[in-house]
Amino acid sequence: MKRLSHLVLLGSVLHVNALTLLKEILSVSFKGDKGPLFKNVDFSDDEFVVSFRFGDGVSRDSLVLEEPKVWGSDHLLKGLVNSHFTIKPETPHNLVCEIKQRGTPILGGGTIFGNLFPKSRSRILGTAEFTAEDLRTCNAEDTIKTAVRSADGSTLHESFLEIDVLQKHWKDDYVVTSEVDAKLQMEKFFRLTSNSFAGTLKESNNLRAFQLPKPVDAANPSLKMRRPLPELKRFAFPSMDEFDPVPLKVIIQFVVAQKGFKFMDTLTPQANRTSSIYKIRQAVGTSMETPKEGRWVHPTRDAAMKRIYFSSVGMVFTKKMPGFEQGYVADTTFLARYEVRKGRHAYEPFGCKTFFDESGNIINIEDLDGTIYAPGDKYWEWAKLKSRTAAFTGAAFHHLGDIHYCWGNIPATTLRKFLPPSHPVRRAFTPHFYKTHHTCRRAENSLFDPQGLLFRGASFDYESGIKQIFIDKIGGFKFTRYADEIKERQVENCKFHVGANDGMDLYNILGDYVSDFIDEIYPTQSALEADADMKIAHESLVDELSMDKDTEYTLDAVKTMWGEILFRVTGYHNSVGAVAAYALDPSIADIRMQPKETCNLVASEESALGLALISAITQVPCPTLGECWKQVLENPESMAYAKLRAKLNNLENVIDERNSVRDANVDFHPRFCAISISS
Repeated sequence: MKRLSHLVLLGSVLHVNALTLLKEILSVSFKGDKGPLFKNVDFSDDEFVVSFRFGDGVSRDSLVLEEPKVWGSDHLLKGLVNSHFTIKPETPHNLVCEIKQRGTPILGGGTIFGNLFPKSRSRILGTAEFTAEDLRTCNAEDTIKTAVRSADGSTLHESFLEIDVLQKHWKDDYVVTSEVDAKLQMEKFFRLTSNSFAGTLKESNNLRAFQLPKPVDAANPSLKMRRPLPELKRFAFPSMDEFDPVPLKVIIQFVVAQKGFKFMDTLTPQANRTSSIYKIRQAVGTSMETPKEGRWVHPTRDAAMKRIYFSSVGMVFTKKMPGFEQGYVADTTFLARYEVRKGRHAYEPFGCKTFFDESGNIINIEDLDGTIYAPGDKYWEWAKLKSRTAAFTGAAFHHLGDIHYCWGNIPATTLRKFLPPSHPVRRAFTPHFYKTHHTCRRAENSLFDPQGLLFRGASFDYESGIKQIFIDKIGGFKFTRYADEIKERQVENCKFHVGANDGMDLYNILGDYVSDFIDEIYPTQSALEADADMKIAHESLVDELSMDKDTEYTLDAVKTMWGEILFRVTGYHNSVGAVAAYALDPSIADIRMQPKETCNLVASEESALGLALISAITQVPCPTLGECWKQVLENPESMAYAKLRAKLNNLENVIDERNSVRDANVDFHPRFCAISISS
């Protein structure tokens, strides 16, 4: 109650920061008849972008216009933008657009050096203009369109440009333009990587669920394995994915960049938040789409802290206050055990405690030294940034260490080692490990190399920071039940904790599916015991997942094990890995955060790019639970699978209804939930 009263006392002295109105162009589309505008152009050899200019501001380009991936779309071409402009009623401006044709890079956008050698050819095909009145009157989230004119100025009445616009009000703290020393340049490693990254991810195309193949590789207990951390003798994953090995050129590109450019620990400040968001979109390209739950409008506001810790990545740290105290606490102080680099810059240690009342509203934040920050305090915005960063960072290591390399990698490896491709269990569960080992291999150099992207982007020391975190996470992994974790944190009755509601719904559905499916394959305990291959696989998993050594080979044990695994690699992974909102806005988290006296509220270019590029590796569109994969099953007419489909369809409706009265969350929504850890 002491913390609650502290908030009340501050209520009359809260600092009110002036607000600035901005509009963000989320995406641009070309609609109608493209014949007149795009005649005599080569779509196979050229790229098309839309360039935007607002008032006297700088010109900003969309990403390359491409055919929409959504079936049935009336958009002929579409490109993401993520560019902001400030609306000032006293000086209204039109938004001028130019549709440009340009040549593709000589060496191809997918190569590490491709974007350094662009073709020089570029020309304007047409123009369009949105009036100041169009922009002023559009709603908080709106789509507006205008006619396109050809390069000679004639109007093309059947051709239109359409932009998706999001209205925002930012505190002036986040709008101000900083004076940046022109001599300061981002490290060469980041400059090169940001130029080529989107191209390398374009080559990572995932199938839809109804296209997923049946397992093909023979069972092989002697699979060739990779061991990136020699200190962990048991930590290993297969060198090759069963369906989609990582192209050698992709691995070489990152190795060359990491070995070829010395780490300088440079901190390049951003000019402002709007330009930082635009640069991130340009760097990650289309590999990271707009957050599945929709663009976060005001992620730095106090109210957003509830979203982060009750319906986003921070959920895993939130628990009920002990004893008779009311409210909740999210404790990330465990991160302080891992050291930050010392030397060129003063970096802030990670971790804090964030307190909420019983309705989920933030009360205050307690730093590692015991200092308490509350709304209205001088460093309140900094304290929230530290809390958001801790939530992201803690969840990221949980995501990469526990989920990718343990929950995903170990069962996937077990299936390939011990069950033949025709085995009904391997057939049924293989879709839930589609491209799991592809991701393990693709991320290896970025995560575990002392000169890797993760080390360069974050402020952790390598030996006593990043490496030690992975040793603790992977080496200390132990099988637990999600339902038990929810109860242990005492959030099972919290109506606004998405993991305790949507998460438990999906958890129970997948558990029922596994139970029904195992009963179809093994009608009796005797039938299970007669399957020697399944017994070997079970005993291996008991050992590798650090389950209770007394776990016997019984129907109940098999059901519990696989029900848990399937949930962890689908809904749970989707929840902890839903980081697009954090990656696309460098004011949400800063993984090279500095002490409050010198910290900027927008992450440096190196921090922002490191966070975004690591996140983008895990955001490639994946097959989902909402799609059908029965073609992989031994019996496509399985009643267990039919019941699963009906329950998943119903859950979609339930979550849609919940989203109508809360901040939208689709972590456990079957239509958006990845079927596997395929990215």
